[in-house]
Amino acid sequence: MSTPTALLFAVLLLTANGFFVAAEFALLASRRSRLEQMAAEGSRGARQALAGKRELSLMLAGAQLGITICSLLLGAVAEPAVAHLFEDALGWAIDIPEPALHTIGFAIALSLVVFLHMVVGEMAPKSWAISHPERSAALLARPFRAFALALRPVIRLLNAMANGVIRLFGVEPQDELAMAHTPTDLLLLLDESATQGAIDPVEHQLFARTLELSGLDAGAAMIPRRHIVSVAADASAAALADAARSSGRSRIVVHNGDLDHVVGVAHVKDVLAMHPGRRNITTAGSLARAALVVHEGKSLENLLVDMRAKRQHLAIVVDEHGVVTGLITLEDVLEELIGDFEDESDRHDRHCRPDGENRWLVSGEIRPDELRDRVGIELPDGDWDTVAGYVIDELDRIPQTGDAIERPGYRFEVIEVDGFAVSELRLTLTASPAEPSRVEEGTGGGTEAAQLS
Repeated sequence: MSTPTALLFAVLLLTANGFFVAAEFALLASRRSRLEQMAAEGSRGARQALAGKRELSLMLAGAQLGITICSLLLGAVAEPAVAHLFEDALGWAIDIPEPALHTIGFAIALSLVVFLHMVVGEMAPKSWAISHPERSAALLARPFRAFALALRPVIRLLNAMANGVIRLFGVEPQDELAMAHTPTDLLLLLDESATQGAIDPVEHQLFARTLELSGLDAGAAMIPRRHIVSVAADASAAALADAARSSGRSRIVVHNGDLDHVVGVAHVKDVLAMHPGRRNITTAGSLARAALVVHEGKSLENLLVDMRAKRQHLAIVVDEHGVVTGLITLEDVLEELIGDFEDESDRHDRHCRPDGENRWLVSGEIRPDELRDRVGIELPDGDWDTVAGYVIDELDRIPQTGDAIERPGYRFEVIEVDGFAVSELRLTLTASPAEPSRVEEGTGGGTEAAQLS
C-alpha cells in the first residue's frame, strides 16, 4: 500500500473510531423520555435510538468491537506510513545512521498516531456526544444499528462470552440500562437541577415536598386526639353549632360516649340549613355522616388518593389496637405538599417562632424534619414522631415545666405542659458542644430539671 493511500485509510479509520465512540456515549447519555418525545414528533433516528437502548448490551458490544477493529488497523496502517514520511524527511535534512533514523521516525510516528487517536478518535467525539446526547443518538443510531445488525452473530457470540465471564463473579448481566429512579434519586436530581438553575426555587420546593410525602404517614401529620373537637351523639344540633363556633371547625366528630366509639362526622352547614326552631330537638348523631377511618401507618400519598376517591375531607386515625389517636384533614395533607398556610379555622399550629438571638419557641408537636427545615438542626433517629417525643425519650419520664436537655449544639427547655403533654419548648442553639450528660433533680416546687452541665 502506497504512503498516500495508507494515510487516507488512516484518516478514514480515525473517523470511524470517532463514530463508534460518539455512538456509544450518545446511547448511554441520552434520556429515554426525551427520545420518546422526539420519536412521537416523527424522528426516525430517535426511534432507532430507542430500539438501540432496548438492546443496550448488544449495541455497546458492537461499539466496542468497532473501536477495537479501528484501533488495531490504525496502528497497523498509520504508524508505518507516518514513520516512513518522517524517516524520509529527516534523512533528507540531516545525515544520521539508518538505525537511529528508523528509531526516531518510529517514536515520532507512534506519538503522533496515539495523540490523534486519543484526541480526535476518542475524547472529541465523546465530548460532542455528551454535550448533545439525544441529538447525537438520533443522528448516529441508524448507521450504528446497521453495523450492529450486520455483525449481530459475531457480536452475540462475543457478548455471550463476556457475560459468561462476569457470571463467574456472581454478577447477572443486563441487556437494558435500568432507568427507574427511587424518590431519593429524584430528590438528588431535583437538587442538582435547582443548583444549575434549570428549575425555579419555588418549583424545586414543591416537587421536593411531593416526593417527600412517601416518607410520611398519617400518624406523622395527624392532629392529636386531645385536639379533636367532638360532641356526643345525643347532643343537640345547637350544641354542635356552638362547638363549631368556639373551635372554628366546620366538621365536628360525633361519638357515642367517647372518641373510641366514633359515630361519624357532622358538618356545620347541615345545622345552618336547618330551621332554628329544630336545632334544639335534632341530635348531632342524626346529622353525622360515616367517617373515613385509617391506621397510623397509612402513607400520605395513599391517604390523599383515598380521600379524593371517597370525597372525604377528614379521616379518623387509629392505632393497631383500634384506639383513636387523632384525625387528619385534607388540609393537613396538602400542607405537607405545598407548605403551611393559615385559614380562618386553622387554630392548630405546629409553630416554631424566634424568641431572641439563637432561640426559638417550638411546639412540642412539631416533627423533627419540620424543625430541621425551619431551624437547621438534625435530631438523632429514634422511635418518636415529634420533638416532645424526643425530649420524653431523653428524660425517660413525663416532663414537667422547667425540665431541660442539652446536647452538642442545642438545648431544649420545657416551657409549657398541658396535662401529660409537652405543649411548648424553648430551643437554644449553643455555641460550643456540651459535656457528657448527667441528670439533676431540682428541689423547688417538686420540679425536676434534667440538664447537662
